[in-house]
Amino acid sequence: MRATNLLFTLAVVACDVYAASIRVVDVTTLGQDPQTVNRLNGESFQQDALVTFNGYQYAAFYVNDAANASVRHPSLARRALKGQNTTWESFSFTDYNQTEDDGHDIISLGISRGDGTLHLGFDQHDNNLHYRVSQPGVASNPAQTEWTPSLFGSVLDHLPGLESLDKSVYFINVTYPRFLSIPTSASGRAAGADLIFELRVGRSGLGDDWLYKYTPSKGWAQIGRYLEGVNNNAYINGIDFDTKGNLLATWTYRDYVNDTGANFAVQAGPNGPENNHDLNFALSTDLGATWLNNWNQTIANMAAQEPIVPVSAGIVIFGIPKYGGILNQEAQTVDSEGRIHVLNRENTTGTERWYHYWRSTTAHWTRTPLPLAPELVSANNVTGTPTVIGKRGKLVAPPNSPHHSLLAILPSNAPNSTALSILRSTAAGHFRDWEAVWEAPSGSGWEPLFDRYRLDTGAGGDGILSLFLLNGTAIQVVDFDLTDI
Repeated sequence: MRATNLLFTLAVVACDVYAASIRVVDVTTLGQDPQTVNRLNGESFQQDALVTFNGYQYAAFYVNDAANASVRHPSLARRALKGQNTTWESFSFTDYNQTEDDGHDIISLGISRGDGTLHLGFDQHDNNLHYRVSQPGVASNPAQTEWTPSLFGSVLDHLPGLESLDKSVYFINVTYPRFLSIPTSASGRAAGADLIFELRVGRSGLGDDWLYKYTPSKGWAQIGRYLEGVNNNAYINGIDFDTKGNLLATWTYRDYVNDTGANFAVQAGPNGPENNHDLNFALSTDLGATWLNNWNQTIANMAAQEPIVPVSAGIVIFGIPKYGGILNQEAQTVDSEGRIHVLNRENTTGTERWYHYWRSTTAHWTRTPLPLAPELVSANNVTGTPTVIGKRGKLVAPPNSPHHSLLAILPSNAPNSTALSILRSTAAGHFRDWEAVWEAPSGSGWEPLFDRYRLDTGAGGDGILSLFLLNGTAIQVVDFDLTDI
C-alpha cells in the first residue's frame, strides 16, 4: 500500500541548506501497529525486520488479531522491487497467538541463499525457542510461489539438525534471536553454511550468547557459546561481517542484581541499563570458531569450550562505569573499508549524549560525541535530546558511497516527539564532520530499522536505503535514494 500523503509530508522537509542530501523515493504501509504499552515492532535488536534477496524485499512484523486486540499474530510481507507490480503481499500466522505485552518479543528474519528458505525467530523473552522455517525454494522462486502461511511448517522448540541437543539446556530462556547472512567473502571458511543464528540463553544479568550456522538442505549446526556471562550478561550492539569475511561484535556488560522473589514488570526491575558498563570488542576470522581481541590475540575457542568472559584480555576498548549512561543494543555497522562503527550514549561528562566509536583499518579506536547546536544545524535539535533509556538509533555505511559516508539515523528522544534525523559524516573528515542531510518533524514513533541487504549492490541489492518505521499506528517502509551521499 502506498502512503502518498506521508511521502509528501516527508518530502517537504527539504534540506537544500545542507552540503549533501538524500531524498525519499517511496513510502509504503505494511499494516497497523498493535497499540501495546511496549512496542513489539521496531526494536533496535531486531536482526532483521527487513531483508532483500533475489529481487524481492521481505518484512516481518506483528499485527492485531482481527477480533481480539489483546492477541497479536506474527506476519510476513514481500514485494518485488522491480516490474509492474511492486505492491506488498502479506499474511499472518493466525495459528500462533502472541499475548505478552513485552517489547523483547520481536520477530527476526533470515534467508538462506542456498536453498531459498526463510527463517523466523520470534516472541522470545526468557522462554523456550520459537522458530519457524519455510519450505525450500520460497525465496529462490518467488514469482512462482504463492504467498501463504502454508509455506511454513509448525513452530519448533529446537533447530532442525540439532535434535540431539538437550532442549532444556540449549533452547530455553531464549531472548534476542538474530540472523545474519554469511557473505561470499567468508564462504571459504563456512563449509557450505550461508546463515548465522545468534541468541541469548539466560536472563538479564545472567546470560550467555550462542552461535549456530545453517547449511542449505542440511540444517543447523552449533558453533558454540562465544560470550559467557559471569554474574552479568553481554548485550551486543549487533553482529556483522567485514569485507574480508571476519565476524565482528561489540557489546556492553550488564551486572546482575539479585531480585529473587520480587515481581517486576517485564520492562522494569533492578537489572536495568544503570548496571551497563564498558564498550567491548572481539572479532573472529573463522566464522566464530575462535575469537581474537583488538590486537589479534586469541581469547576464545569454541572447540575447547572456552568462550569470551568479562576478564578476557583486551576486550575492553573504552571503560565506561556503571551509571555512565551507556545503553544496551544501540547500533553497529561495518563500512566498505572494514572499519567497525558503534553508536551508543554516555553521561560521563554530566550530560547524556550520543557517541560514535570507531575502529580504523589499523585497529586504532576513536571515541567522539556527536556535535550539538550550533555546531550541528538540525531542525530537530536531535543530538541535544538523548536520554538514558530513549529511542535508539542506527548507523548505516552505504557500500557504494564515493565519499565513504557514514549515516546516523537518529530518532528524537525529546518528550512526545516522533521526529527523525539522518546525519552524515565522511572518512575524509575523520567521521567528525557531521551534518544533517534529511529530517522530518514526525513519523518515527519508535526505533528505526533498515534493510542491510538492499543497500549492498554487490550482494544483489539496488543501493536503496529502506527504513522500517512506526508512523503513528502505521508500520511503514520509507525508501531513500543515496546517490548524492
